[in-house]
Amino acid sequence: QLLMDRLPEEHKAKWFSGSALTAAEQSMASVMSTVLSRLNTFLDSELEQVLCFDSAMDAESFAAKKSANFLILPEEDATKNFMAGLMIQTLSRELFSVADEHDGKLPNRVVFFCDELGTMPAFDILPLFSAGRSRRLTLVPIIQSLAQLEKNYGKEGAEILTDNCQDTIFGGFAPNSQTAEVLSKALGSRTVMSGSISRGKNDTSQSLQMIERPLMTPDELKSIPKGHFVVMKTGAHPMQTRLRLFLEWGITFGEPYQVPQRAARKVYYASKAELTNAIYRTFPLRTGTVNYHTGKEQK
Repeated sequence: QLLMDRLPEEHKAKWFSGSALTAAEQSMASVMSTVLSRLNTFLDSELEQVLCFDSAMDAESFAAKKSANFLILPEEDATKNFMAGLMIQTLSRELFSVADEHDGKLPNRVVFFCDELGTMPAFDILPLFSAGRSRRLTLVPIIQSLAQLEKNYGKEGAEILTDNCQDTIFGGFAPNSQTAEVLSKALGSRTVMSGSISRGKNDTSQSLQMIERPLMTPDELKSIPKGHFVVMKTGAHPMQTRLRLFLEWGITFGEPYQVPQRAARKVYYASKAELTNAIYRTFPLRTGTVNYHTGKEQK
């Protein structure tokens, strides 16, 4: 509290602190406990090397030329998954600024392929759909189940995400998949002719009628062969097609990419006393305020 009093009213730290500084002691303890639990995630030697030094990627140069960046997270350690959302958010905001400098559109289209989005912790993804489309920035979420979105973003959030997807490609359902039932309903229905024949001892009767049935039932979706998918696109009828693997197009790789090995750079942490003294030097006591060290009013 004493340090925050030294900061000017327009300082961002005061903005972010909000009403926590004036809250009751028990509420303040709860806030501090939550903050520390979130910050403890960053106490990692590998994350230090990423966060404490300048990045080699620049949003302006990234958007100006053809390039591809890969963000790979360890599958065996889910504690670092939040970094993917953090990096996507940070890069997208920088790209929004670049687009605003170029009449509201990026020089080249940028596409985020978010594989296994359902396993990532929730982050503020909605602006990427609403604000990104007009700026030539596209997000391609790749999930295993619609239930993953509902778990992370809630029912309303999951509906907003799915409603903002202009193209939907799906296939390879598990036998017990509930997502197949949802997508079967989304495909709509068609009218088919149905009939019945009854045979009696002396005559045979036949009746025909038109009935409505799903375009593809959940069972039919689950039995789609491997490599075949259903494509739904805004303004067009859905279709079933085979999507060939990239190897069948003659796309090959050269030598495998080797991650450059770098020695761990030293990370310096400032002590509490150093931070306090730095604040005192940058923001000296204003006239009419009380010096908490001496208890006297500053002249």
